[in-house]
Amino acid sequence: MVLRKQKFSVPTQIHFGPGVLENLKDLISHTEKVFLVSDAGVEKAGITEKVAALLEERGVQHCLYTNITPNPTAAQVKEAHRELKAFGASTVISLGGGSPLDVGKVLAALATNEGKLEEYQWEGRPFENPPLLSIAIPTTAGTGSEVTGMSVIIDRNVKRAVLGPAIYPRVALVDPELMVTLPADLTASTGLDALSHAVEAYVGKNSSPITDALALEAIGLLGRYLWRAVADGQDLKARDRVALASTLAGLAMDQAGLGIVHSLAGPLGGFFDVPHGLSNAILLPYGMRFNAMAAPEKYARIARALGVDTRDLERWHGAIAAVEAVVCLVKEMSLTWDLKEYGVTGDRVEEMGRAAAEMRLMLNNPRQATAKQCEQIFMSVLERRDPSFEDITD
Repeated sequence: MVLRKQKFSVPTQIHFGPGVLENLKDLISHTEKVFLVSDAGVEKAGITEKVAALLEERGVQHCLYTNITPNPTAAQVKEAHRELKAFGASTVISLGGGSPLDVGKVLAALATNEGKLEEYQWEGRPFENPPLLSIAIPTTAGTGSEVTGMSVIIDRNVKRAVLGPAIYPRVALVDPELMVTLPADLTASTGLDALSHAVEAYVGKNSSPITDALALEAIGLLGRYLWRAVADGQDLKARDRVALASTLAGLAMDQAGLGIVHSLAGPLGGFFDVPHGLSNAILLPYGMRFNAMAAPEKYARIARALGVDTRDLERWHGAIAAVEAVVCLVKEMSLTWDLKEYGVTGDRVEEMGRAAAEMRLMLNNPRQATAKQCEQIFMSVLERRDPSFEDITD
């Protein structure tokens, strides 16, 4: 075993549990001007109204901005930035799934730093000044964006992260009560998104004992409670445990990195606007099957965390049992999808495979993937081949 220096550092203060949304009143001064970033779905669900009521109770001026789509673009960030500056915001609250959170986080950093978005996203320019007060409030249990130092924005048809300490929210309010109205299909896809973060962080090259512990705990929680949250959205204990798993997985992936699943999801979102959570949910068992040979012991432990008895299984069969467990999870939750509805067709897989192989995240993957292998995985997905029973690449 090769020992290496490692570190773990997250500056975000996490408030967790039913009802912690109320803590917002103690975090915001009445002198603040709040730019509230959300989306139309969260507004329709009445959740923006709850936050606005708390701000009004505190006497806080606020401006609601909801022009955010499931795969936020650079153009949307720039438009929101103009609105934020015109309002004169001193605080950014990001409310929703990963998309509003990603936009809100980068807005808080851009507001106090000169330069254009593309300089930070494409040229690696560091943020020199601290961001505005940034508070992240997730309404789905999937992305873990409330505890990460990255904002993923689409530009030039590529999903590319803006990175840096200035991106971390100062505070995260993870309240499972905000998630009880989430539909079953979104509960399933976002929960599997969280599972993909935990699995990829656990097997990635940059994993550490701390991230391994976080990731395995997240995997175990999702294996026990995601079914329940999908079956009964009002089951607050299940919602609480799945929300915890999402945050733990977010902490793990922020420090350990991701891999092939998210690399493959990149062109699905960038080229076809497939929702991020759904992309990862679809691709997770395929990415696991591809990686199994590179980390069989870890995949066998994933199987055990998901409730599989691997005591009588050889190492390789224990690893494949993890893939089978995830395939079973997807089937049992009746997650339905058809990538062709988004315009994904076989004649685009060569382009998609090349784009996936060039994603920076692939460098952290335990098994190197070529463009051709990524192309073959995309074809397996389109043809709905079962990754449990056969290799999906040559």
